[in-house]
Amino acid sequence: MNILQSIILGIIQGATEFLPVSSSGNLVIYPAIFKWGTPTLSFVMALHMGTFFAVFFYYIKDVWRLILAFFNTFKKNRTPEESAYVRLFWMLFVALLPAGIVGVLYADKIGNVFSEPHIVSLFLFVTAAILILSSIDFRKKWDSIENVSIKHALSVGFLQIAALFPGISRSGSTIAGGVFAGLNREDAARFSFLLSIPTIGGAGLLEIKSALNASVSGVSHSAILAGFITSFIVGFLSIGFFFKVIKKTKFYYFAIYCILLGILGLIFA
Repeated sequence: MNILQSIILGIIQGATEFLPVSSSGNLVIYPAIFKWGTPTLSFVMALHMGTFFAVFFYYIKDVWRLILAFFNTFKKNRTPEESAYVRLFWMLFVALLPAGIVGVLYADKIGNVFSEPHIVSLFLFVTAAILILSSIDFRKKWDSIENVSIKHALSVGFLQIAALFPGISRSGSTIAGGVFAGLNREDAARFSFLLSIPTIGGAGLLEIKSALNASVSGVSHSAILAGFITSFIVGFLSIGFFFKVIKKTKFYYFAIYCILLGILGLIFA
């Protein structure tokens, strides 16, 4: 894999990690369509770590407040803001548990079985269905992130299990989980992106041993670095873009993209 290819895949990873169109699915299907071969585990992990640092720095103030929230849990006299972040911290923890447990136990088996382009293409249709359902306004009154509860957290957490399958969008499924439980879409997206920090970071730590032992034949250090930097920059920009889009449109357009990519994957991959 050359530097140009790694930059293109970095753009794809950065643009699709936070958009509800499955970055893992895109990273499987596009290389298959272009006949680039399957990216190595080391390279894919570098791309994911690029988007991890993108969301980490985008939400650096919230990250710091959430770290303080853990210690403020034991504080008797908290300000309203401190109490809100304490609640948010523990709800993120609850939301992390379902997929975290399943991921530790079964992620390798799931990834090995469902990493084929044709299977991933089928799961993109599942993502499209989730997005269409989450676009339906079935409530007149929506909850905000200040009122996030166990109900919201568990709904997001169990939907995140679906995202272990390549082709099912992590951001799409977790945002949908929040919406299905009653969170407004913007706050469901914010909760999803904050949840992505421990999710992507934890997955990176679990994969680092395998990645270090994996073959990096055909992928130079400069290509890996180019992919990492590109995914970081594009990922950082795509978060802000997503929030602008979500205020003006529903998820139907992302669903259409998933359907089209799924069809392309079935035909050409």
